[in-house]
Amino acid sequence: MTADDNSRLPGLRHGRAAAWAPFLLTLIGLAAFTLWGARIYDDLPDTIPTHWGPGGEPDAWNEKSFGTVFMPQLIAAGTAALMAVLSLIIPALMNPPKAPSAWKRYRLEGAERATISVLGWISLLTVLLVGFLGVQGWIGPNEVSFAWPMALYLLLVFATIFLPYRRWNRWADARASEHGFTPTAEEQAEEKLWLPGGIYNNPDEPMIMVPKREGYGTGTTINVGNRAGRTAVVVFLLVFVGGPLVLVFAVG
Repeated sequence: MTADDNSRLPGLRHGRAAAWAPFLLTLIGLAAFTLWGARIYDDLPDTIPTHWGPGGEPDAWNEKSFGTVFMPQLIAAGTAALMAVLSLIIPALMNPPKAPSAWKRYRLEGAERATISVLGWISLLTVLLVGFLGVQGWIGPNEVSFAWPMALYLLLVFATIFLPYRRWNRWADARASEHGFTPTAEEQAEEKLWLPGGIYNNPDEPMIMVPKREGYGTGTTINVGNRAGRTAVVVFLLVFVGGPLVLVFAVG
């Protein structure tokens, strides 16, 4: 089956809107926080805090204006817009293989949807975090809690990197099976070497960094099949996840 034939596979494009659902929730979240701010805008003091120190106490003030009051929402909206643009150009970044099998085409469609979903969930989490911190600044400007919201944000962002791939991989397998397409023995063997999120898991490969899977983008990814790769992952988690968590609780 050719690539053109694959583009007309039954059910391949059906239900694509579900991958964009987190972006819809993002817009709803932005609207809710903005309407809340508009409702209490007149009741805010003429001079409001615009920055808080590590301990959550304000250390900079400015006159009340649209920019100073709604700066958190503007930052969140900009982040969401960037994520949406990246989602729109994902097909050009996936580097699909030439003439993939029908089963592979469903899998690639699932990976594309998963990536869009990941970016959408990160957008939503960012809106909720920034919006919550902004609301704290409106209703209790003398002390804003950073520690537990940041900790929860980091943990949820980490989870969103993997969970959507599991969901959409299962969708791809179900759609392919429903229409009678199954992987070849070679494709099954390859599938066992890859974890959700595009992480390689091959104990026979000595390299730590390996090329990304064909059809899943360009660049490299990590191989957790050997000890060096697993050690690198642990170090990464300690530095980029554990470190910020310790910091936010230390200063919170």
